[in-house]
Amino acid sequence: MAALILVLLAVILAMVASRRQHASDEEQVAKLRRQRAVAYQEAKAAYRRYRSKFEKSNTLLIEFIHDLGDGFIGRDSAPQQIVFDEAFEAIALIRQANPRSKIVIVLHTLGGYARPAHMIALAIKEHLRKTKHNSKRDPHVVAYVPYVAMSGGAMIALAAEKVAMDATASLGPIDTIYGGFPTETYRDLLEQKGPLATQDVLVMLAHEAEKYDRYADRIAREIIHDNHKAEDKDPDFLADYLSSGKLSHSEAISPAGAKELGVNVTTKIPPEIYGLVDARIRMIHTRLEYEERHAANPDGGSPEGEDADKTMQRVIRESLGGGIRI
Repeated sequence: MAALILVLLAVILAMVASRRQHASDEEQVAKLRRQRAVAYQEAKAAYRRYRSKFEKSNTLLIEFIHDLGDGFIGRDSAPQQIVFDEAFEAIALIRQANPRSKIVIVLHTLGGYARPAHMIALAIKEHLRKTKHNSKRDPHVVAYVPYVAMSGGAMIALAAEKVAMDATASLGPIDTIYGGFPTETYRDLLEQKGPLATQDVLVMLAHEAEKYDRYADRIAREIIHDNHKAEDKDPDFLADYLSSGKLSHSEAISPAGAKELGVNVTTKIPPEIYGLVDARIRMIHTRLEYEERHAANPDGGSPEGEDADKTMQRVIRESLGGGIRI
């Protein structure tokens, strides 16, 4: 009888401890939510403040600040790569700009689809055609890269008359990826094994990859501004080098490396650019897209809202164990 009482007492104590732990976890979750909300609002206010510094009558600010996280979530409505919708919005703004307007392009991206990036670069090129000016002394389009602008991001940057990079920032090649692999890998495979010893599907992919190679070469020559062509090199040297596949697709090109290639580059970036990008990054890190969807329906009621809330709870609870930074 005494043993049974001891067992029951142990069960009761365990239940009480569990409830206390649960209450403690709930309190911690609520605290983290409040901290995230405050951090997000502070970042949002800073972001708007920095944007207002550029929104002048003769200056157009266009930003490509992407969510570079590995969660495949797209936090706070930030795209994770250059996509058509973002391109259409940017092109419309450029098209509607006063011909004498100066355009500030802010890039924080690993790239994306080739065609949208190509369209944005063409829109920049068309804007620069509208007015005569000394593009070296008085550039009307400047691309700022505080951290990284790879692939399609580098394509957009090089369409500008001048590229301003942080000393630690990087550009990247503008070669293409097809079927998950750099296009030149298919060519190398066929050369090593021969068409008859290679699977039919890979041979067909190689033919398509060759077309993409020619496309990359053509658009690189088409969109790179003349300011980025070194006097001691062939006019198409930079375009051919970046699209040749000689570099790894993720290889970083530093400001010094860019200058050596002929890019019209500077390492002077206004503090407002850093402030803008860093504030937007903080917004991305402190708010998730599914939180916004849930906020749009605070009464619950829909399975989507319930699922979103459960997901958010899981993410925050995991952070309590140190697995995720919030």
